[in-house]
Amino acid sequence: MMLLHWSTLEPAGPSNLAALRFSSPVRVRSLRIFPKDAIPFAEQPEIVSVTEPEAFVLDIFFNAHPIFSDPTKQKQKATNVLVPTSIAYAGGYADFPVDMGTEVASRLMIVRGNFIKLSIAIYGDVASELPSTPSSYVPSDLPPLNPAPLSPALDPANSEDPTALTCNLLSLIPDAPPLPLVIRLMFCLKPANDDWDLPEFPYLHPDLDEDPDDFDLDYAYQLTSQPVAEDVPVESLQRFADRVADAIGPKSEAQSYLVAGILSRVACQHRELPRLLIDRIDIQAVFDSSSMDEDTLDHLLIAAANPDIAKELNAANLPKELEILIRSPGLDPYVKRAAQRVIDRLCGWDALLAVIQEPDLSFAPARGVLRDLGSDEPSFGGLIELRAWVGVACVLAAYAWADSVPNELCRSRAFGIMRVWQGVPHYREILNHLLLLRQMIFRLECMMDDDTPTRSGIHAEHVLYDLTRDPRAFLSPHLIKCLLQLQPGFSVINDTERATLRSLALLADDGLPVTLEKLVQPLARPVSADALRTLRVATVLLAHELDSGDPGTGEWTTLNALWAQQTHGLPLHLLAVLEVLAADAQARFSFHPQATLANTSSNARFADILSGADQVLQVLARLIPNHPLPGRAAHGIINVVADLFACADAADTFNSPDCASVAQALRGTCVDVVRALDPELVLRALLRRGADIAGASAAAQDPVRRAHHALSLVDLVLPLSPTAPHGDTVRRALPRILPELAEFFRALDVDGLTHLVRRLAELDGGVLGIAEWLVLEELRTLCAALRVLAADETPPDLWAVKAHQVVVALRLLHDLMRGTAPEALRIVAFVGVEPEPAGLLTMAMNLLLVNRVVVESSGIVGTAGLDRNLCFALALVFLRAVRHVSPTLKPISHALDALKQVPIKIIEPDRLSTELGDALLTLASSATSSSCTPADIDSEAPAALALLEWLVDRSHAGLPQLATLRGISTDTFAQLWDAFADALPATSRTALEHVRMHLHTAPEEDVALGDLNLLPQPTSDVRVSLRDLLRPQSQTQQQQQSPDGVAGAGPMALRPTTPPHARGVLSMVTVSPPTALLRSPAVTGLTKTYVANDFRALRQTPSARQNTSRLPSTHVDEFQTSTMTSPVMMSIPIPVMPQNPYGMGLGPPFSS
Repeated sequence: MMLLHWSTLEPAGPSNLAALRFSSPVRVRSLRIFPKDAIPFAEQPEIVSVTEPEAFVLDIFFNAHPIFSDPTKQKQKATNVLVPTSIAYAGGYADFPVDMGTEVASRLMIVRGNFIKLSIAIYGDVASELPSTPSSYVPSDLPPLNPAPLSPALDPANSEDPTALTCNLLSLIPDAPPLPLVIRLMFCLKPANDDWDLPEFPYLHPDLDEDPDDFDLDYAYQLTSQPVAEDVPVESLQRFADRVADAIGPKSEAQSYLVAGILSRVACQHRELPRLLIDRIDIQAVFDSSSMDEDTLDHLLIAAANPDIAKELNAANLPKELEILIRSPGLDPYVKRAAQRVIDRLCGWDALLAVIQEPDLSFAPARGVLRDLGSDEPSFGGLIELRAWVGVACVLAAYAWADSVPNELCRSRAFGIMRVWQGVPHYREILNHLLLLRQMIFRLECMMDDDTPTRSGIHAEHVLYDLTRDPRAFLSPHLIKCLLQLQPGFSVINDTERATLRSLALLADDGLPVTLEKLVQPLARPVSADALRTLRVATVLLAHELDSGDPGTGEWTTLNALWAQQTHGLPLHLLAVLEVLAADAQARFSFHPQATLANTSSNARFADILSGADQVLQVLARLIPNHPLPGRAAHGIINVVADLFACADAADTFNSPDCASVAQALRGTCVDVVRALDPELVLRALLRRGADIAGASAAAQDPVRRAHHALSLVDLVLPLSPTAPHGDTVRRALPRILPELAEFFRALDVDGLTHLVRRLAELDGGVLGIAEWLVLEELRTLCAALRVLAADETPPDLWAVKAHQVVVALRLLHDLMRGTAPEALRIVAFVGVEPEPAGLLTMAMNLLLVNRVVVESSGIVGTAGLDRNLCFALALVFLRAVRHVSPTLKPISHALDALKQVPIKIIEPDRLSTELGDALLTLASSATSSSCTPADIDSEAPAALALLEWLVDRSHAGLPQLATLRGISTDTFAQLWDAFADALPATSRTALEHVRMHLHTAPEEDVALGDLNLLPQPTSDVRVSLRDLLRPQSQTQQQQQSPDGVAGAGPMALRPTTPPHARGVLSMVTVSPPTALLRSPAVTGLTKTYVANDFRALRQTPSARQNTSRLPSTHVDEFQTSTMTSPVMMSIPIPVMPQNPYGMGLGPPFSS
């Protein structure tokens, strides 16, 4: 951006016009107006601005000059279209940004306004032809957007004195009173209009020492209408409190009103006055359920804003009397609500003070107390005595005093601070809530009534506009009244925005019927900003109506209003709205960009979409318990909640504080909704969603993140402990969702698998055995995948997927075995001791050895009672691990631990000698290597010696073959022995010689070690053909399916069969109906292929003419036999080979 032009304009003609013509098209980015006598450029002090008058409004017109980007198209003539805009200049240095875009420039600027001279600088760029669209996209990292920290001077929350900022503001006003007096005069004890003209104002204090003969409660009530001086002696306060206590007589409504009024007026007074007064008054002798009317309750509500008074009222059991009043028959609803507000405020102090004393406690209960205390001005004034909200509240008090005096400098500075706070999270919420006070709304409205723009007026316009962005602000009747009378402003509130705000105010003013009309109307996509704004206001109004009155009253009123409009099913209408919002939010992260969701100015902001969805979801959560949704709608809300949960998680990538805070609230609402629904329904829907990685609903989403978010919600639905209140309900639901659980299990990564197994194991405590069943099926998958890897001519894509499955399964087992919790130990015992899982794991270990596959070692053999065959297989695996892991992991030690548990009858001498010889050859090679360190040999030398001693012992016990080491020559063995002698202490020399005498080597030369197959890591990039991967009956699969269920047997004939094979609920191959096959006398195997009329001929036999409840069959010759196949049943049930080699092929639950 550069300086395009500087000049002083003077209007001409009756229309007060001035014009600038640029020598070439330019894109204007900013206009800067300088006040009179200012020096715009420091390097040219002779240039002085002469802007007059001090404030005015300008209408500016730019001619639209198009910029063409396509050189193949003929350039059009420049148009004479003028684009208008208006700016309000309120004096001083003022910058006005101009957004002209990239496709339009201008050569002419026309200025019109009631000004005499205008010193203006124009900044921008010289327009050029836009570059052509690039043919390829090169991604690049976006720079992080770190929000600028708030200046310490504007951050009272982190200041030692949160009132310092307000004191600086008051110092701008001559003879300003102290801050405590300002607070009392502006909010609590407002002076009469005549008091402002008195010479001693604002120091008008009551004389508490005056003791007239007719002193009574009414006199005390009038005396406390003015603020007490800060320097009044405590003795005077004590005497006043004694006189008030002495004036109390028999219990009556009039006396209760006066005492409550006195307490409300002293609640914000000198700190000692309310303490002394409440200490001397007998609360129980003044207040009971029969002596409190509407006005008395209003005074008690204000008095309860003082913590000392609230404490004594609680101690006097006033809440109990108020509850008796609420239960009175025929009580006016307003009185009932007022009594309940007093009870809530009295009880809320405990939650607020607990948070102040213990900052680690949840702030949610205290937030409601603060919101209530800041809802009316007298209570708000008493609240400032606390250290909560001090900074913001005091600045508002200073602004109110500066506006009353008036003092433009202090007022404009206070407005500037407010505008900064409205852009800062947490400060914004506090400020906007306090700005809804009647006095604040009235002051903002008065600031905007001036015909001439002022700084304070423009600030007030921005503050009011930002205030209306929160839909909860439209619950304020003061704001509604202001917006209905609002006139177009000079800045952000133009005619269009004014019409929008007026329509929202009318919506809030018209009440519930119009609100329901807006909510039941279909919401179009993409959601526009105005439509979303209306929806959010309507949702807030509905939520407020549902929560008003007695429990159930608001809901009944809502239903009557809905029925009066001939409409029903409010939850279904809200669900339809929520689905549109969720779809719009998901489109921001879609893999398939949609033209309808282009980033235009009319589209809603992402943070607003999430906030609107959160508000609608909260109302739905309020309605669902009394209005259960039908099955399809219930599944719909679960899917919508899952979509919103995913969007809330992805909102962190926007690096926006607004998105982060809204997303956090939305996540909490989503969790509350899914926990409130039926656990079986929720878990089934979430599991199906997470497993559907190839469906139409998941086509535009990242399948990994989709499964991850589903797992997160499943984890939140599952109880945190087995003894949780709804733990039994969830446990009863789990056996009914096993098919969905199995499908979902296949879609998770290693960390997700481990976490889910541990959570299920912790939940059922081994009673249901669901976690064990999942581990068992994973072992079957591991064996099936290893068989595919062992087959010849396995396609590369299939090999890559199966290798990935092997690594995932092994990593899952590895992570499960490393746990120390009781649930983890139970899984270890199940895998290592139970015959079926131990047999599968043994088979998998043997297949790893046959395939020469590298596997990470894990010390799991210390478990007592481990299956002996598994121990031997693990020992061989650990010996193989010597070749590819660091000696510091001690694989030989693990191998020795496993072999010590193996009886002689299970040991296979040839395999053990071969693996041990390769391990010793590896150690010998590393001992002579230059990269070897003494620590490498030292770490394994004791274990190697112990293993060789065990080998000698077993060779003498009946296995003499073990005395011969294979694969290592005599010379190499001698070198290794020398290395052991150097590494071991002298006390081990005898054992070394003993082992050396009883072991011998066979070959004269070392056998070359075979290559190991390195499997990919679970996080590595596996590139396969998605079309073949997701096709249920792919050509590759059929060519690799062998009769015994092992891939690699070559192609098979594709023939149709009758009866057809059906897919079981857990992807098992089944026969339907099996009894028909067993009855047929012509069946010689598990399947039968029919040609022409063979089937009808078979049905003519007497034994076949039975009612088998089958539908009539048709000829199968008409089908194309080249595109169909008859899968062959497996001869043994374990391990089960999946029909789809790319899947994991879980078998039916609890089957052996």
